[in-house]
Amino acid sequence: MKAWSIFAHSLGMVIRNIKEAVQIALVPAAIAFGVLLALGATAGLSFSAFSDQAAMEQMLVENSGSFAGGILVFWLLIMVTMLWIVVSWHRFVLLEEYPSGWVPAFRFDRMLSYFGHGLLMLLVAFAIMVPIMLLIMTVSAVAPAVSIIVMVVAYLALLVAMYRLVPVLPAAAIGKPLKLTEAWNATAGANGTIIALFLIMVAFQILIQLAAAVVLMIPVIGAIIVFAAMLILSLVSASVLTTFYGHYVEGRPI
Repeated sequence: MKAWSIFAHSLGMVIRNIKEAVQIALVPAAIAFGVLLALGATAGLSFSAFSDQAAMEQMLVENSGSFAGGILVFWLLIMVTMLWIVVSWHRFVLLEEYPSGWVPAFRFDRMLSYFGHGLLMLLVAFAIMVPIMLLIMTVSAVAPAVSIIVMVVAYLALLVAMYRLVPVLPAAAIGKPLKLTEAWNATAGANGTIIALFLIMVAFQILIQLAAAVVLMIPVIGAIIVFAAMLILSLVSASVLTTFYGHYVEGRPI
């Protein structure tokens, strides 16, 4: 089954290159983590505050404006960090651009291109979803039960469409821009593989999250292990995109 082969190859890619994976992901993630801790300390927050519901509710009431600003900074920092890591990983796998130290190259132009292509894909998804939602609303008014079937089919169709366009992201990371139509044509016939791959990735993420929930109960060490697991999960997801691009666009064997 090609979907399993893609997943297994992607997971193996991270495991086989764990040293490079750590070099690429550790420092950017540590920098982001450190900045978040500093911002939290400035705002008078600690780890215990996030697990104290009463404290969080009080903070939201008393500092709603600053909290909203903090959330914005948080997501911006996470986005930049993930772009830094994912672009570096794509370039390592596809261009054999090995990390020369513990701080991967910060390729702002490639990260910006990656973000722009991702935004373009979101716009395409929105354009597809508008008529689909109108159709679902119309069907729901006439036959509610049928609308559920239509919704599931529409979701799968959108999933397939987005995954068929996803090669534009690794292409942007390595500086070989790919048009949406080129990505679409290159992934012709991959619909079944995409659906199966999606289900495999969902199952894998659930397993990781369940394990993380158990390990998180261990003070300090648990949080570190969960942090590492989330980084590995991110790299496996990036590797799936890389493998997808390498196989369907460049014609590499799995």
